[in-house]
Amino acid sequence: ITGDQIFLLRVEPTPENVEDASKYEFYAGTDTSGKPVWTHDFEAMKPLIDWNNRCGCVTMTYNPPLKKYLLCVTDGGNTVGTFNTWILESDALTGPWRLVTFMEKFGPQAYFVNFPSKFIEGDGRTLWLCFAANFMADVLKQAKPDPPDVRYAMCLQQVRLLGPD
Repeated sequence: ITGDQIFLLRVEPTPENVEDASKYEFYAGTDTSGKPVWTHDFEAMKPLIDWNNRCGCVTMTYNPPLKKYLLCVTDGGNTVGTFNTWILESDALTGPWRLVTFMEKFGPQAYFVNFPSKFIEGDGRTLWLCFAANFMADVLKQAKPDPPDVRYAMCLQQVRLLGPD
C-alpha cells in the first residue's frame, strides 16, 4: 500500500487474454502531440503518476455526467500508522491529472477508497465515497475516527463536488 509510482495497463478482458502476458499493453507516456502511447514492451512502460512515497492502493472511476475520471490513491506510509488519501481528476484515462483534494490521516486509516459508479447521481456532483478503515485499532487507540463513525467495515460517505469544473 506504499509506493512511488502508479502504472496503467490494459488487456481485452477474455479469460485467454488475461492469462497471456503477451496480450497486455502498457502505458508508455505520450507522443509529441500529447496522445497516449501504448506498448507491449514492459521495459518501455512509464508511470501514470509519480510521487515519491505517496502512491499505494489505486482505484479509478469514470463519472459520465461530468465526463471526468476520478482517481483515488491511498498513501499507506509504513502500513501500521495513519494513511493519507488523495483524489485526482482528468478528462482522459491517461491524464493529465489534477489534484482535487489531499485528505491527511483520512479514516485515519482508510484504504481501498473508491467511488462506486452505481452511486453517482445524475448531476455527477453527488456521489458516495466507499472505503474500509482502521484495521489496526490497537495501533490507532489515540486516533479518533475521522470522519466520525468509520470503522473496520465497508464505509460510505456522501460527497458533493463543488466548483465550476
